[in-house]
Amino acid sequence: MMVVRRLEIPVVLRRAWGDEAADAFAVWLTSVLEERAISRDEYRQILSRLDILEHDMADLKVEISELRREMNERFDRMNERFDQMYHQMVVQTRWFIGALVVIGTVISALLAIAQFVR
Repeated sequence: MMVVRRLEIPVVLRRAWGDEAADAFAVWLTSVLEERAISRDEYRQILSRLDILEHDMADLKVEISELRREMNERFDRMNERFDQMYHQMVVQTRWFIGALVVIGTVISALLAIAQFVR
């Protein structure tokens, strides 16, 4: 706990307020400062903790940006694979349609030959 020394009231205020009011004000202000103020050592401890937190946050930001970069690279690779798969599906579909056309043409030719043979 921080020890606040008793405040010295300026002579001008002591004359204007009187000794009793000046002493009461000094006691009141001292008690308020004791309740709400912190010592310099506590303040330095808080600042050092805040510095540590600031460095930790900076490290976390760097790590997060690195993770985002890695994720974007992986998404790019996945997109490339999807593009390759799409291209392969298009090629296979074209071959399938071409094979169906050839089979249909062969069947039509065989049916035409079968009608002439009868």
